[in-house]
Amino acid sequence: MNPNQRWTPARIYNVYRIAIACVLMLLHYAPDKPVIGADSQNLFEITLFLYLGLALASTTLDFKHRLRAFPRWTEPFSLITDLLMLTLVVHASGGLEGGLAVLLLVTVAAGNILLRGRLGYLIAALATLAVMFEQFYFSIQTQLSSPFALTESGLLGIAFFMISVIIQQIAVRLDHSEQIAQRQRVAIQRLEALNEQIVQRMRTGILVFDQKMRILMSNEAADNLFNIPMQGNKLSGTLSDLFQRWQNNPLLPHTTLKVSEQSPLLSPRFAQLETGHESLTLLFLEDTARIAQEAQQMNLASLGRLSATLAHEIRNPLSAINHATDLLLDGSPSEEDSQLLSIIRNHVTRVNTIIHDVLDLSRRGKGNAERFALHQLLRQNVDNWILNAPQADISLACSHEVEVRFDPSQLTQVIDNLIANAIKHGGQNCTVQLSCGHHDRTGLPWLRVRDNGKGISAEAARFLFEPFFTTASDGNGLGLYLCRELCHANQATLDLENYPDGASFVITFAHPQRQFQ
Repeated sequence: MNPNQRWTPARIYNVYRIAIACVLMLLHYAPDKPVIGADSQNLFEITLFLYLGLALASTTLDFKHRLRAFPRWTEPFSLITDLLMLTLVVHASGGLEGGLAVLLLVTVAAGNILLRGRLGYLIAALATLAVMFEQFYFSIQTQLSSPFALTESGLLGIAFFMISVIIQQIAVRLDHSEQIAQRQRVAIQRLEALNEQIVQRMRTGILVFDQKMRILMSNEAADNLFNIPMQGNKLSGTLSDLFQRWQNNPLLPHTTLKVSEQSPLLSPRFAQLETGHESLTLLFLEDTARIAQEAQQMNLASLGRLSATLAHEIRNPLSAINHATDLLLDGSPSEEDSQLLSIIRNHVTRVNTIIHDVLDLSRRGKGNAERFALHQLLRQNVDNWILNAPQADISLACSHEVEVRFDPSQLTQVIDNLIANAIKHGGQNCTVQLSCGHHDRTGLPWLRVRDNGKGISAEAARFLFEPFFTTASDGNGLGLYLCRELCHANQATLDLENYPDGASFVITFAHPQRQFQ
């Protein structure tokens, strides 16, 4: 038996002892003429009060946490004391003829539950000797029959031993069943712990909600998507509408949504979870950007292997073309030929730059994210731009309290690329504004790079972060794609904001206290 559980057999037996002592007192004192204990009232009362006191003391000590571990001899001693007390009660109530000897059956049964084995049979043997001695002594005292007529006590003794055998067989089976249940409980606990670890480490957000749209469970990925603990909250109206739509027709194609301005584009999927007593629903939230990113990573891995193989073969002819162009330019060509040769050399340089950027992209190593103050890095970045490009009009508005977790060199590369694009595509008199702060609702840090240039058309915005997409004749379309990849590698997001007076890019960082895995 588990000693830590509230009600053990020993405690139940102690409560029984108190109850039987109280009942015997009521039968003795309540009526005008005592029902029991009339043959020897003084012995009955003294024995009963002593028995009740011992039962109360034993129960009190057993329920106190600091005294739960008793010596092994306490239970046999307590049971033997019960046999003695109950035998005296039987004697004071007229011997075996009084009918109280059946109380010994409960004591014998309790002894075989608590002690088991030979000690249990010892309690049965002592109870048998007690009733036989009581019948023998009572017969001598009353001289009503032969003292050796022990039929009634003998039958009681047989009953004691039969109860011992039966109780011990039942107890053995109960122990075996309890051991099996204990092993199954441990196995279930391990399985629950394993399932919890798996669910919590999944990158897919998982919510479990009931028919009232109340969220009962959520994993860490789901909490990160909503930026708040979701357990106990109500399912949002948009997700509730999608759930109703799915219930009406589960075969409809999946839709996408954003649960907040800072969250990625999500693809929700529903599934029924039958528990046997209630109907629950599972909601899976897949980050479509992450899936697309993984697909692009696979494509880029293939592209990297291909570019590494072809780089040497492509660069050799380019070098030859470039060298031949230089030789022709040194030979005093005509003005028309010089223009054509310049075009050739410029395109050779562009192709060589594309090859170089593709190789750098495929060989990009893992970043080393660290926590730092964003204002300090931005100040250094802006000062470098003002030093190297005095004509650039760049302003900075950032609180000193904003901290981020990012690879500093990679963040510098992202900011440089965004500023360079703003200056390049913004036109004359273009100003670039850098600002940072914290989101009011989520508390996540953000960085905004905004210009007052020509802006970006809606058509171009759809493919802006796709690799090799460019609106410039001399661009290769990898700059913004590389910026978003660097942000994703540092668990941040890079998005284009709706801004009517130019282009506005915002980076939403992960919480600075969050450790990346």
